Amino acid sequence: MDLLNTLPLAGAILGIFLAILVAVGKGAHGNNKAAKFTLVIIVLLNVHNLLDAWVFYNQNAGWPGYGVSFLHYHLIGVLFLLYTYFLFKINVNLKLWGSVIMLYTIIRWAVLIPYDYSEIEEILSASEVTDDVLGFVVDYYVSLLLNIVLLLFTFLKIKNLKFYVELNQPERISYLWLKNLLIIAIVVYIAIFLSSIISIFNEGQWLFFMQLESLIVSLFCFAIAFAAIRFPVFAVYGDFDDLPVDAKAKYANSSLKIEESDQLWKQITEVMEKEKAYLNPTFRLNDLAEKTGESLHHISQLINQRQGMSFSDFVNQYRVQEAQSLLRSPRANEITILAIALEVGFNSKTAFYNSFKKITGKTPSAFKKELNTTSS
Repeated sequence: MDLLNTLPLAGAILGIFLAILVAVGKGAHGNNKAAKFTLVIIVLLNVHNLLDAWVFYNQNAGWPGYGVSFLHYHLIGVLFLLYTYFLFKINVNLKLWGSVIMLYTIIRWAVLIPYDYSEIEEILSASEVTDDVLGFVVDYYVSLLLNIVLLLFTFLKIKNLKFYVELNQPERISYLWLKNLLIIAIVVYIAIFLSSIISIFNEGQWLFFMQLESLIVSLFCFAIAFAAIRFPVFAVYGDFDDLPVDAKAKYANSSLKIEESDQLWKQITEVMEKEKAYLNPTFRLNDLAEKTGESLHHISQLINQRQGMSFSDFVNQYRVQEAQSLLRSPRANEITILAIALEVGFNSKTAFYNSFKKITGKTPSAFKKELNTTSS
C-alpha cells in the first residue's frame, strides 16, 4: 500500500516533466501549436488529479486545492477529442460538443462548488449511501460515462484514417500510437466502471477504485504525451516540413520524375483554381491527395519545392487572393470583414487577419481603406 501512496506523487513529477517536453519540443505536432497546447493542458490537469490522489492516500486533506480536481474530472474525454481535432483535422461539430460540455460543466459546478472540499474525504468514504454520498456517486458515473463516450467517439473518428506514405509493419505500429492508446483507454475506463459498480455498496470501497482510476488514466495521458514526443503522425496528416529529418530524407529520395511532377502540379492547380476547394474551411492535405490520386508526401513536397511554402500557407494564399477580389467588388461595402473571411474559407477572423497580413503586408481593413482612397 506504501507504493500506491507514493506512485501519484512520482506520477505528478513525471507529468510536469512531460508537459515541459511537449511545450518546448516539436515532435509529432510540428508547427501545430493548438494540438501542443491542448496536450499540455491534458497533462497538467492529470498532474492535478495525481496530486489529489496523493493527498487522499496520505490523509493530508489540509493541502490547498484538495478535491478541486473533481471539478475538471469530466473534461478528459472532450479534451482528447479537441486534441485529435487539432492533430488530424477530423470532421467534428465542435459547437455542439462545446455547448453540451459547457452546460454540463455549469450544472456540475453549481452542485459541487458549495461543498466544503476539506471534508470531501469524509463524505466520500462514508459506509452508508447518504444523499451527499449518492450525489457524488451519481456525478462520478455520469462523468465517467461521458468520458467513455467521447473517447469512443474520438476513436471512431480516427479509426479509418488513411496512410498516404509507404510504411513497413513496425513503422505502421509507431504511426498508430494514438489509435492504439485510445483503445487501451476505453478498455481501462470500462473495466474501472464495472469494477467500481461491484464495490459501490462495500463500505465506500468504490472511492478506492475512483482514485485508482485517476492514477491509471493519468498514466495513460502521460503515455500519450510520451508518444507524441517520440513518434510522428505525418503518415496520416501533416506537412512535408513536419517530418523528422531522417524520414524527410527517406521520402525525398522517392520524388516524382520531372514529367510526373508537372502533371501532378497541373492537377493540383485545377483543384485549387477550377474547383476552388480552398473555399471549404476543413480542406486539408488528405483531401487534396484524394482528389489527385497521389500520395500525401509527394503533394506536400511538390508544393514546398515549387512554392517554397507549407500546404496551409499554399491554401491560405488562394483564400487571400479570393478575399482581395471580394474587397475590390461592389459587395465589399455590403458585407463585413468577418463575412468575407468565412466566405473564402477561413474559420476565424484572427486566422484571416494573420494570413492576409502575412501575404499582403497589410490588414484587410487597411487594404479596403486604401482601395476606397484610390477610387475616390
